[in-house]
Amino acid sequence: MSKALLIVHGIGEQLRGQTTEKLVQGLSAAFGAELVVKRDADGHAIEVAAHGVSVAFYEVFWADLLTREKNRGAMTWSTLPTLVWHPLLCRRAKLLSATEYPAPLVLAWLTLLLPASLLAYPVAQGARVLVQPFDEERQKSLRSRVKDMPFLQRAQAYAEFTAHDETLVEATLEGVVADIPNYMSSAARGEGVAFDVLARFHAAMRDARGQHEEIHVLAHSLGTVVAYHALTGLGQPPGESPYGPRRLFTIGSPLEKIRFFWPWTIVGRRPSSDPEFRWTNFYHRMDAVSGALRRFTAWAPVENVRLKGGGGLLRSHVVYERSPEFLGTLTQELFGEATVPRVAWWRRLLDRAITTGENLAGPIALVVAMLLGLGAIAVVLLAFPYFVSVVLRWLGAGAWAGRVADGLSLFMLAGMSVFVIRQVMACYRAACASVAIGEHRSSAPVCDRVL
Repeated sequence: MSKALLIVHGIGEQLRGQTTEKLVQGLSAAFGAELVVKRDADGHAIEVAAHGVSVAFYEVFWADLLTREKNRGAMTWSTLPTLVWHPLLCRRAKLLSATEYPAPLVLAWLTLLLPASLLAYPVAQGARVLVQPFDEERQKSLRSRVKDMPFLQRAQAYAEFTAHDETLVEATLEGVVADIPNYMSSAARGEGVAFDVLARFHAAMRDARGQHEEIHVLAHSLGTVVAYHALTGLGQPPGESPYGPRRLFTIGSPLEKIRFFWPWTIVGRRPSSDPEFRWTNFYHRMDAVSGALRRFTAWAPVENVRLKGGGGLLRSHVVYERSPEFLGTLTQELFGEATVPRVAWWRRLLDRAITTGENLAGPIALVVAMLLGLGAIAVVLLAFPYFVSVVLRWLGAGAWAGRVADGLSLFMLAGMSVFVIRQVMACYRAACASVAIGEHRSSAPVCDRVL
């Protein structure tokens, strides 16, 4: 029986074949010289063989559809404050089940997430300050720009450059993280780039079905959402029969969170017509993106497998291709025998040391960025009153200088409070508009929502 594996990569500026190559490296570590890899003219792995079984690879490559340029504006500091209103509004619109998501749970999440989401702005600003000294290319660009400028113009250029020019923070957000709001906003509207991504999946599945009898799907990160959407019929061309993959493997999947924030994009349809279909979801307890899929078992039997070791707060989302739990399950299903790589004791010890370091470094960097951002905001709020008081003292105002400075400080604090409240209300209105689209789409006939 010929087998095929559809591989759906996750977020980030991926290269064609990159995710497949990581899987091949994991399989090579498990099988050693026994693994035979077949490549195309460009050097991409298209088939592997071991234990007398061949598995053809079909990569669903979509990174070129959600590039950094195309993601510009998809994620701003207001994205999170807008999104945190979704569960409450969806609960009111009865898009979230009352039995699975009771009102106290939704309100508790809003109470927790809304203040935290407002910290996105100072954290982003602090991160900009934190990374700038380490961005050598950016520093070179700045030096060449201000080389022949007079002092005052140079100071102004430095200020503008520091405040507005892109840093590694923006590059990371637009090149990696913004894939999620860009894709999901499109899927939520029922049009746009998400359906271009889904078309890639449907084309790969069509090719695989035409040449192989048994098909498996392996998806990572946002790719698990793409795979689930596609397998439940979203974006599928009219007239095509339901897909029948034998097995779905999801690794680092945010589907549980997607259902909480965008419930109308999750259609209650079985992902496979195969009566022997099984779904295995791998997650890491340190991975903030993924988690166990507890609210999908009504539509398909889901086996949740928690990975052990291999990464902390930073690496836990990308350790799957070398995880013994993952490789053992995958090789058992594809090749008939569970095969995992042997890891030397010193490598396990080194991995634990690196994991401890990243678990410490992550929170420390976050706190430092937040303090820097809050400090910068405080300086902006207090600088003007301070300089006014200095001028008044120089003019001989004496005690009045302190009172004026205090009054101006309270005035600016009140102005900042009004600004924050207005922004929160703007985010609320944007969330209402988004959920209204979801309510309209969820009330449409199923065939309209799926096809």
